[in-house]
Amino acid sequence: MLVNSFDTKYSQTAAKYESLDITFSKILSSNKKFARIFTSVIEDKSLNSLSESTLRSDITGQVINTILTHDSDSKHFLYYMGDVFKNDNMSQTIKQFRQHGVEIINSPKNISFKEVLLILDRVLKYILKKNYTFVLTDPKMIKNETYLLDGSKSKNNISKYVNIFKKNIKAPFELNLEKDFFSQDYHQDIFFYVYSNISKKILAQGGGYKYKKNKKKIEGFGFSSNVDYIAELI
Repeated sequence: MLVNSFDTKYSQTAAKYESLDITFSKILSSNKKFARIFTSVIEDKSLNSLSESTLRSDITGQVINTILTHDSDSKHFLYYMGDVFKNDNMSQTIKQFRQHGVEIINSPKNISFKEVLLILDRVLKYILKKNYTFVLTDPKMIKNETYLLDGSKSKNNISKYVNIFKKNIKAPFELNLEKDFFSQDYHQDIFFYVYSNISKKILAQGGGYKYKKNKKKIEGFGFSSNVDYIAELI
């Protein structure tokens, strides 16, 4: 079984990927509290052959499970660079995508939100200058609710994040008012994504989550960026 995009990471394209890896690693490693984690491609190591293997379609889940198993009480500041593999239902092939990401575990959500956004904005600004836009939304949001930007309402959740964003990030942003438009796989709290003003492709997405396993629980906030789409723009 060959990955559909296997032959795309050579020559000039390979140089772009290498440059993006170096940029991301340089920015994150300059922050001493962040540690790099290394991820595995195959989830089930008991399988006998690659043809029987389950290829990882996401890295966040691996991070969550590892922390829940080993150290669910401490704060964690993590970043990674790795490949994910996703089924393409149209072509019936498996496509390979390069992914960069950050996960902050067990830190206050508003602080994590600010820190994650500052990192992502710094990365995108360095690479793309200003050709990108953030979009903020909230799983608890109901379409056309008047409380959306009304700080006096007790149910309001997204407005405090909007205020944090405006105080710290100079990039343009929008609000998505569509109910249930968020990542249902992980994010139960504030969710954001970033799209390119040039191609309209989603360059990154992230948000808050909480999980519990065997009486251990964690709260986290993070993002993942699609390096393939970013590489197309440079």
